[in-house]
Amino acid sequence: MSPAILGSGPAALEASWHLPGAAVVPRAWHAEPGRLWVEDEGGVRALPFDRLLVLDDVPLILAALGCAFDGGVPVVDGQGGTSQPGVFAAGPALGVTGAEALAQARLAAKALAGQPEDTRIEACPRPLPAAERLDPVAMAALLEEPPGPARDAAVLAQGALVGPVAFALPVGFAALAAMAREMPEPGPVQFDAGGLA
Repeated sequence: MSPAILGSGPAALEASWHLPGAAVVPRAWHAEPGRLWVEDEGGVRALPFDRLLVLDDVPLILAALGCAFDGGVPVVDGQGGTSQPGVFAAGPALGVTGAEALAQARLAAKALAGQPEDTRIEACPRPLPAAERLDPVAMAALLEEPPGPARDAAVLAQGALVGPVAFALPVGFAALAAMAREMPEPGPVQFDAGGLA
């Protein structure tokens, strides 16, 4: 396995310079510990990783990996490390753009490569109170509701609060069927620690 960078554009290029050998994945539609699910010209496949740097604003990918959020933003340490070992976030994933996103991509990539710097990464706070924003899992649940005026209004309201976010990427049925014949070994079953009341 090798490290992976989930993102595109200048931030991904910057990170790849400081994390040699990393697979740069411009888009993924799902993640689980140690695997990103990607769709490319070969169909749907699982890309294994031992360390992951998420640069794009894809909160459901981070939520699927079990990363903690605060006010709709992933919780990171000063080097971009999330609450999950080996999973880092920087730049647009933290609401940061421009030159600051490039600097964060470099810092997080160097930390993943074992060469941390003294500079610290900080998330950009969202402009509205956390109580008004849905976390990524709640947003996914909202998107699963039947279409209608109430659901659409709620989705548009969240879009106005947090801006456009890629919550999920569509995958064709043909790609899913192709994946079925080459399924990797299943990962361990994950249980909700709180259980049902």
